[in-house]
Amino acid sequence: MQSIRTLRPHSAIGASSWRALPSRLLQDFAGLFTTSTPAERSNARTLVMLAAIVAIGTFVRFWDLGAVGLHGDEETMAMPTMHIVEHGSPRLPSGMLYPRGIGQLYMMAGSVELFGESEWAFRIPSALCGVLLIVLAYRAGQRFLAPAWNLAFTATVALLPALIADSQTARMYIFLETCVVGYALLLFEWERTDKLRYLIGAVLVLLVGIQFHTLAVFAAFLAFYPGLVRGEWHKVLLGAAAFVVIVAGFAGVDHWIASQYPPPTEMPGDIANVPSGARAAAAIPQLGWWFYAAALAVGAALAAIVARRVNGALAAATTGGALALALFAQVAFSYHVAALLAATGLIIGQRYGRVTMRSLLPLAAIGFVIAAAQIYVLHVNGVESLRQIFGAMAGRPSLWPYPRIAEYSEVAALLFAAGIVVSLWRLAQRRPVPDFILFGVLGVWIPLLLIGMFKWNVPMRYTAAQIMPMLLCAFAVAQWFFARSLRWQAAVAAGVAVLAINPFVFAREVGVGYANSPDHKGAAEYMRSIHPGPRDIILAEDVLEQTYYLGHVDYWLISRDVVTEFVRMKNGRLRDMYTDVPLLGTAEELEELIARPDRGAIYVIGSGENQADGRRHARGPGLSALLQSPRFKEVWRGRDNLTVVLKVPPPGAPE
Repeated sequence: MQSIRTLRPHSAIGASSWRALPSRLLQDFAGLFTTSTPAERSNARTLVMLAAIVAIGTFVRFWDLGAVGLHGDEETMAMPTMHIVEHGSPRLPSGMLYPRGIGQLYMMAGSVELFGESEWAFRIPSALCGVLLIVLAYRAGQRFLAPAWNLAFTATVALLPALIADSQTARMYIFLETCVVGYALLLFEWERTDKLRYLIGAVLVLLVGIQFHTLAVFAAFLAFYPGLVRGEWHKVLLGAAAFVVIVAGFAGVDHWIASQYPPPTEMPGDIANVPSGARAAAAIPQLGWWFYAAALAVGAALAAIVARRVNGALAAATTGGALALALFAQVAFSYHVAALLAATGLIIGQRYGRVTMRSLLPLAAIGFVIAAAQIYVLHVNGVESLRQIFGAMAGRPSLWPYPRIAEYSEVAALLFAAGIVVSLWRLAQRRPVPDFILFGVLGVWIPLLLIGMFKWNVPMRYTAAQIMPMLLCAFAVAQWFFARSLRWQAAVAAGVAVLAINPFVFAREVGVGYANSPDHKGAAEYMRSIHPGPRDIILAEDVLEQTYYLGHVDYWLISRDVVTEFVRMKNGRLRDMYTDVPLLGTAEELEELIARPDRGAIYVIGSGENQADGRRHARGPGLSALLQSPRFKEVWRGRDNLTVVLKVPPPGAPE
């Protein structure tokens, strides 16, 4: 490959070179990266240690696998699984065919056929898939990591609490993570051998992953990695073809999944327009076009000062344009985009010139003034929270997917971020960066950027397709940073693994039973033990879990404002689209139920989930206050010390 130090601005290319320009551009891009495949190979001792890691990882995945009842969305899988066992198709109590994770549903049904219906049987496929992930992770890690570092990476995959939790949960996220690793592993083989069968296999594996969860589509960008890092056009084109096939497969699967859900119905006026997204965005002032035009003009003038220190017309224009647009994006409350544009301008400017702090001072000063003014405007418009101010100023694409993925491992996320920052600095200094940085950009950074375009805030599980590429890159970055300590590589690698796993989190979350799991099962066992009468009324805050465990509940008790996407109008009443249980979503409706003279006792099966605010958001202020009133007596408390059963006696009965 051409050395990075010999690259020249493209404006210097003569007319006779235009035909070779695409190849030159690709070679120049590939020249930015150095190959980091280790020369050291695994030996017998390494394989023995790998076997020990796999054994330990297997143990913690099967440890107390069935010790707690179903929780989260596990029952959404358990109910169609039992319908497969009994009737052959994955349907929910509402009659809806459940279209997600079809392959896993049938594996769970096979497990139930072998071992009988239990939480343990439902979770066995996930646990086995988690063990497979450990083995595949070691094989994929050989692309970038020396044996000591690869063992540390594999041990982290085996013992990371979040991955253990995914392996012990009857949901599809561990299958998604495993398919992404298998996809990357086959791409590495295609990169190494140039044999098309590996690329075909990679596409098929990711399509299987999309069947488990459509979020797997965000890993499709890795198809470009072999061609870009090798500087080979045929690989780039084949990778592009693979990308198209994957996206087309995603479109087909996504369309089929959407077609199985009941069509949305017109909601009552009081819940039809529930606000979503960042509330602080409403406080952003609406400015006229002339203001943005002035900002762009000022930005262009100030950026020109910087661009004058850049060699080559194309490089200077790119630097100036990126910095001017960065100021424009800042004025438009899109600081995320502004930061990307500013970084691009500064890297190119430093790479092809000598950008100084003095030349940047006018642009930085006006940017600081704009930021201070925007913070003041948001504050006087009622935005008090720093989080809300930050969210409003970051703009789209949202930044929140990045801290969400860090919830898997803060240390791994910091290492990954440090590798990106150091690599940007090296690029600006006309120095090469390791090839795993490109892998991280395609496998982590770009997908999270796109996720932030579709959704403002996401739960951690929505970044599941990026966790394995991030972990692999994090250990590659650590190996890169500590490469000089050759005598202490094994000790340093082990230390990084311990920090990435976080023993305190491991002790707090792994194998602790109901300390971290809501006791839906215990609540159902209590309700069965008291044998409710025919006039008694059962309300459940988690309708899915209690429908699975009890077979039937009378009402879903939850605020109408938070369930609009999960309810459908049927026979003039809002019902849960999964269980067909009618919604009781306001304090007024609950008061009417209590006032019925012909009723028996009312039992409210509470939920131990979403307890950060005591379920005030899920209940809404009216229901929350009513349930805390003296009329509702606690008659049972679960092993999690959060799940409760409340009772209102029948009319006329002594309290």
